Amino acid sequence: MGLLSRSRPALALLAPLTRRVGGAAWPARPGTDTGGARSVYIATPTDQEKRYPMYEKLRGTAGNDNTAEKLLRALKEVDRMLDIMEPGTLALSFNGGKDACAVMHIVREACEQHRTHKFTHVQPIWFKNPTGEFPDLIEFVQKQAGEYFTHPGGLRSLDGAPLSRLWSLHIQNEKDFISGLERIQRQIPLRCIIMGTRRTDPGCANLSSLTASSGNYPPFLRFNPILDWSYRDVWDFLRGCNLPYCKLYDEGYTSLGTIHDTIRNPALLVNADQRRVSEKEKEEQASRDIVPFLALAQNVPGMRDDSQSEGKYNGAWLLMDETRERESRLKKSCKKKNRAETAAVVVIGNEIASGSVKDENGQFLIDQLRDLGLDMIELIMVRDDVDKIASTVRRLSDTHKYVFVSGGIGPTHDDMTLEAIAKAFGCGLQTRPEILALLHEYLPNEELNEYHLKMASIPQGSTLLRKLEGDRWPLIVKNNVYILPGVPQYCKAKFELVRKDLERPPFFAAKMYINDSEPNLAYVLERCQREHAAMVDVGSYPVLNNDAYQVIVTLESKDGYALNAALTQIRTMLSPSIVAKLESNAPSGVLQQATSWWKELTKKRNKDGSRADSADGAGAARTKREGAAAS
Repeated sequence: MGLLSRSRPALALLAPLTRRVGGAAWPARPGTDTGGARSVYIATPTDQEKRYPMYEKLRGTAGNDNTAEKLLRALKEVDRMLDIMEPGTLALSFNGGKDACAVMHIVREACEQHRTHKFTHVQPIWFKNPTGEFPDLIEFVQKQAGEYFTHPGGLRSLDGAPLSRLWSLHIQNEKDFISGLERIQRQIPLRCIIMGTRRTDPGCANLSSLTASSGNYPPFLRFNPILDWSYRDVWDFLRGCNLPYCKLYDEGYTSLGTIHDTIRNPALLVNADQRRVSEKEKEEQASRDIVPFLALAQNVPGMRDDSQSEGKYNGAWLLMDETRERESRLKKSCKKKNRAETAAVVVIGNEIASGSVKDENGQFLIDQLRDLGLDMIELIMVRDDVDKIASTVRRLSDTHKYVFVSGGIGPTHDDMTLEAIAKAFGCGLQTRPEILALLHEYLPNEELNEYHLKMASIPQGSTLLRKLEGDRWPLIVKNNVYILPGVPQYCKAKFELVRKDLERPPFFAAKMYINDSEPNLAYVLERCQREHAAMVDVGSYPVLNNDAYQVIVTLESKDGYALNAALTQIRTMLSPSIVAKLESNAPSGVLQQATSWWKELTKKRNKDGSRADSADGAGAARTKREGAAAS
């Protein structure tokens, strides 16, 4: 989102700093005083003439095309902000984290190419926790301050060390933050703070790149030049341009907070034999809300001997699933990443949503997932709309362990799924040489064009699954999202690639065909569901124009004996003669118990000779004995 899309409060804050000339806002030349009338200084060189060495370097690195384009957009955004704001009114938030490092170097590069602003015109501020910062992070920030935040003219202290321009504000709560900003504004004409916020940060999904302060905060702007960057973009930029970063990221940390709420990311833990820990161990470590001090000390550099650790950690840039970035934070990551052992399906296409083409893939996936023992919770149909697909996939990915997306991965104009999923995870698209090679192999007589390249451009960091023989096209997997073709024949074929990985303990199900009305059964079913809610799902479905039964009661559970317990409870609360039929796939022992009960019911019904009277006399709240007496 560009600067032109800023909100009205943001425009109001910009108004005193700019003057509109020919429909565009331009700042006055610094130091010019024309008695109230502000002069106009047109920027030179033009954007087309400016060359950014970091962009050129990153663009020349294989696989970084998408990140390079994002870098160029960020540089132009910063350049435009430098045009709008007067020197001395900008500040840079720098806390030593990876995002702050990326933004600092982007601003530095833009200032080197700007006509009026120098990097020394931008005031760096460290919003510092006075008691909880990592010692390694403090050392890194101080080192960067000595490298990049020195005073112009080479001012030095009495001991000869370069003086740093970095201001430190001790922040422990929101009140400290507000008072610190007020204190700064009394010393300099602060109007805008450049920050390293990204859209995937908590609470920032709907943020714009330029926002105005609100509430009790003093008036200023927040400018977020890397808002739409992904975790992968940040690391591709830092490592692709050989930029320094805190060494904590080399030790398995992916998101730095304080020493009280930050641990090494369990997703990066590698045992001594280089085997990944089990998924269960990762989830257990990530789900700890309260960590004892000694356990916390094991994760703080300087508080333990790393040589004695049981396992090693990969570097932060090796995290493949960027949705797990914040598993380094104890308080804010655990709830979100405890995905339920469930699945969701998204069927994409205007033709499906409009009803002009009947959906087959959704029903196929429902049947297959149920047979494999996976609980399919949501089935959603979405039109060909990038934003709607992206928001839907992101929500489902955070909630369910598996998300299956069908349709929209071809070369035509309405195939938007890959772009939407890249947007959902903020990772951008990446042209994969493996897919290009397949296109060359299977289309030898065709010259590859932009439409072929569209098929080869997939969400960055995706995994490709493909059989070694006879499989012409890979299954694309991004994090926990499985991207299936829309053609039913191909969808079924690609699903086979992951079938074995999805197998779970089966569901046990039972059906009771009851010759009574739903209102009469409501109390029985409600009580059964309430008492067995943790293990058994109970449902009922009315049947019209059937003389044998009026309602089908369904029971489902992963535990066959829990299923039988629920069946037994319903049995004791209903008259035996109103049950027309029973079906179950429970284990043989359980089924034997149910079958014995069914034989008892049948014998009792034959003895009574009629079901008609029982339908009138059997109430939902009556016991078996009461129902029999009434019949």
